[in-house]
Amino acid sequence: MEVAQMVESGKTVLPIFYGVKPSAVRHQQGTYEESFVEHEKCRDARTITKWKTALANIAGILGFELEDEDKGCHEFLGKVVSQLRQLLRTDDQRMPKDLVGINRDVRDVMKKLGVGYENGRAVEGQKTMGRCVVAICGLPGVGKTTLAKVVYNEISQIFDGCSFLENVRDDIEQNGVVSLQKKLIQDLNRRDCPEVKSSNEVLIVLDDVDHFKQIKPLAEAAPTWFGPGSQIILTIRNKNVIEGYEDGEIKEHEVLPMNDENYGSLPENIISAIGNLPLFIEIVASYLCRKSRKSEAIWRETLQILEREPEKEVKDLLTESYNLLEEKTKQIFLDIACFFVGEVCEGCPNRGVDELQNVSFLKVGEENEFWMHNQLKMLGREIVKNENIKSPGERSRLWDYKDVQIILSKSEGTVKVEALRVTLNYNQDEPEFDHFHCEKFHPLSNLRFLQLDYADIEGNPKNLLPKLVWLDWRGCAEISKLFAFNMQKLVILSLCSRPIRMNLIDWKRLMQEAKRLKVLNLKGRFWIIASLEFPASMSLEHLILEGCLLLFPTIHESISSLENLVTLNIKNCRYVKHLPQALYSLRALRELLIDGTRIESLHFMEGSLPALEILSACGCELLKEVTDSVGLLKNLRNLTLRSCKQLRGLPNSMGQLVLLEKMDLSYTSIYKLPSSLKNLDVLKMVRTFIKEFPQAIKILEKPEELDLTLCMSLVGDCDIRGLSSLRILGLKHTKISHMFAKDYGQFDILELDDGIDLQMVS
Repeated sequence: MEVAQMVESGKTVLPIFYGVKPSAVRHQQGTYEESFVEHEKCRDARTITKWKTALANIAGILGFELEDEDKGCHEFLGKVVSQLRQLLRTDDQRMPKDLVGINRDVRDVMKKLGVGYENGRAVEGQKTMGRCVVAICGLPGVGKTTLAKVVYNEISQIFDGCSFLENVRDDIEQNGVVSLQKKLIQDLNRRDCPEVKSSNEVLIVLDDVDHFKQIKPLAEAAPTWFGPGSQIILTIRNKNVIEGYEDGEIKEHEVLPMNDENYGSLPENIISAIGNLPLFIEIVASYLCRKSRKSEAIWRETLQILEREPEKEVKDLLTESYNLLEEKTKQIFLDIACFFVGEVCEGCPNRGVDELQNVSFLKVGEENEFWMHNQLKMLGREIVKNENIKSPGERSRLWDYKDVQIILSKSEGTVKVEALRVTLNYNQDEPEFDHFHCEKFHPLSNLRFLQLDYADIEGNPKNLLPKLVWLDWRGCAEISKLFAFNMQKLVILSLCSRPIRMNLIDWKRLMQEAKRLKVLNLKGRFWIIASLEFPASMSLEHLILEGCLLLFPTIHESISSLENLVTLNIKNCRYVKHLPQALYSLRALRELLIDGTRIESLHFMEGSLPALEILSACGCELLKEVTDSVGLLKNLRNLTLRSCKQLRGLPNSMGQLVLLEKMDLSYTSIYKLPSSLKNLDVLKMVRTFIKEFPQAIKILEKPEELDLTLCMSLVGDCDIRGLSSLRILGLKHTKISHMFAKDYGQFDILELDDGIDLQMVS
């Protein structure tokens, strides 16, 4: 029964055949046959067929066999764990795209760690020998953290436990060392490494440490702490940090500036003047583009300035680049630097974010999270602290726990405070809710952003914080406490984490009092016992109900009044069975996320959702068909139907989706593709039922990624001679016998089974 449920789940299964041959499982021989004889006496035929099919499917997956428990058990388990880690890969660090010139450093660090590294990849199945501490040092902005992340991603699967602690210096300053210790233990627990002081072999990265005392409570190199193959990687600015180590305990790797490139004499001289540092190259280039794209005089003037005093001048240049920003963009930069690095922030002004990206002050990741170089984050926070060095209550933004405690406990807040984060006391052994009386907030009458991280407000306030624009309350205990705030100017409301009940009266009151809302995020465990009716005056742009228990089978027809709605997220709202026709009239909707709902069919009408770019329906267990009407979604760029196990096919009208770039059909019952697809960049069909390499793939114009892993029915030849743009190809655990390509050097990642006949042909 459990095996059948595993197969139906659509997730990857890694079978272990312990004391039994896969053929006996596939054909139900031996004790399996005997058991089924008994089961057939008391079970219905449909259940028996379901179980037999599940066993046959499991037996067809390449797994592990162990016949004798007394021979090679430790080595066997090691192989299983290694394979699991490669499948899970949950510890990977997010990386910027299009890295240049890093391979030399990766190779050298691997050598110092004693890790086998061939053809740009860590050798699988290896064991590290001996404890090792490697310190990566170099100038600010040279790429130390990026190098550490690349190495970590490559080798983390080798270890029993791993943890990447980023911005250690800043984190300890903000939250104390206890919070990092807890994160370290939590990370190691993911891989069943129950204590820091254990004999397990672990990998730990401490990023941006500036004193040895920051290392000792987290990753002491003493023999009693970690197992004999454990590795510790540090990124440091100053080599004095590692003076606490004895000779021979630590190895150093210095990241040198980038090699000179042939860009012409003037650009080369500017790059040389700023020390070939990647961050500053990007900043200076953006600065020059903004000042003038054509004036050579400005380039020469910049070169002369940089040649005088490079480090000071680059810092001054960052400040000058900041000063050139529009005032609103400056404020957005300071907000992100102080509060939102690493966060996903729906509803931020696009213009300001775009401008920050244009000048390389900000990057937005694949999950729409904000990333900012530590130098720039420090610049933003320094600008805010310089508003008033001695009195935090006179600053515009407060994010530091100690500063916030001072201004709230002593009522030292002023009207100058515009943004505030109230967090837990991470210096306590067991952090609890922080409770503050509402009177403490009254002096903060100009507050526009408030984040309450498991903090609570006591008392009986009325019209609290009348200028509040953004409220992020993580751990709000009761919906009634929300209505203590004046919500007349509220634009963004996020209530996450704790379970809260919201009835019809609560919902209507929220809609009435927060009429200006553009972002409503109720992600978490809301029990909404109400039909979600929306007033015509709402200008909502992002509605996030992911994980909410909506006790109605559909969204109310009044959703058609949300003319500005860009995102609708009803992921895992498991009672939702269909979408209202009124939804299709939304002309601004770009993102529709219906994963994990009980929707049975995707059907659209002429003129439906003209702006829709992203449609995700992962894990819709009842979804059986995508009708021809999907071809009406002319702007669709990303279609995800992963784990819709009852879905057996797609209509030929898919060929009308000329802008479609990414499609994920993994873990569905699809056995063939429409013949009219042309423009896909990424196609994922992991563990589907296709039987031969599809002709539809061969006619793709510029595919970059193709994943057919675990397609056990896939047999014959794989001919990709015409797919010169392909960079990632997964064919592991298929029955492909021959593969033809013009150049196997085109691949960044090529995953094949052993024994495939590879042929290079023109």
